[in-house]
Amino acid sequence: PLPPLPSQPHLHSLSHTGSVTSAKNLPLPELPNTERRPSSPRLSISLSQSSLLWRELEDVRYSPDLELLTEDQRRLQEVRFEVVTSEASYCRSLDIVVDHFVKSKQLGQLLTTQDKNWLFSRLADVRTISRRFLSMLEQRMESDIMRFTVCDIIAEHCPRFRCVYVPYLTNQSYQDATYQKLMNGNPGFKQVVETLEKSQVCERLPLRSFLVLPFQRITRIKLLVQNIVKRTTPGTEEATHAIRALKLLEKMIRESNESISQMKNLESLVALNSKVNFECKTLPLVSQSRRLVREGAITKLSNSLKEPEKSIYLHLFNDYLLFSVPKEGGRFTVINHYPVTELCAEDCPVKLDTLQKNLFR
Repeated sequence: PLPPLPSQPHLHSLSHTGSVTSAKNLPLPELPNTERRPSSPRLSISLSQSSLLWRELEDVRYSPDLELLTEDQRRLQEVRFEVVTSEASYCRSLDIVVDHFVKSKQLGQLLTTQDKNWLFSRLADVRTISRRFLSMLEQRMESDIMRFTVCDIIAEHCPRFRCVYVPYLTNQSYQDATYQKLMNGNPGFKQVVETLEKSQVCERLPLRSFLVLPFQRITRIKLLVQNIVKRTTPGTEEATHAIRALKLLEKMIRESNESISQMKNLESLVALNSKVNFECKTLPLVSQSRRLVREGAITKLSNSLKEPEKSIYLHLFNDYLLFSVPKEGGRFTVINHYPVTELCAEDCPVKLDTLQKNLFR
């Protein structure tokens, strides 16, 4: 089971400069009447058939400008076109998961507010961002279907991608655990989910496949931009936009990974904090800046034959070292703790008649 969240600021509520969460303050783009504008007739086929190639579009196929493009330029347009069509397909899938699952009254009656937040995270916000992104891609494509570009739009949207994708990706462990908990322990939830999954709108795809879409999408956009960078003439304006977009996407993915690590570390601190008792002065273990470096049992050597050896368990954090005595049920009694700045370790120049490891005096 997941440990309860600590009474500490959530990772995404921190506001220190340059933090992963600073983008949370960015306003979400507003769409007229909260609906994405309909696709133009020119794009209706491409958006309904994601396997269609750019060169197969009627406006492209019969354009006299097609013969003026080199094969490399045509391949570059195909990659740009794939950015648009794959985003359209992604938005359709987001519509399904939000409208069919997130807004399901049957599911809503079975979920607590906490479970719903952990299970669906910010999917509605992800959809809002993606709709606006797709709308701008469509407008750009309509303006010049033969030579449209996309990387400047991607770069422009990266700050807004960041404000929804970083929290969503960070929530993954809670999302997975919540889903498993509900499927195994809530028969009503399992029944409703399986019923919803049988709907034709899901196209035989399970809920889990929709929940992982944001993870897959941000990676795919990065791969498409990498392909554009390779095919774009160096030194051109489009190359500059492509390189900038790629760097922003890589930074966002890196920040997401760091945020995931921070969340997992926080979870481990919360779990450990529930297992320790202090015989000495209490040390609050849960801290945003603290991380567990290493832990394990060691044996304290006696100074005489009469004194028995003592087993001690160490928890080494980046800022403190805890000395504990293991108890039943995986619990620990902390007998002392020291700041790491006050510690030093030295080799013990004593000949030992034992092969036992992890000894100290």
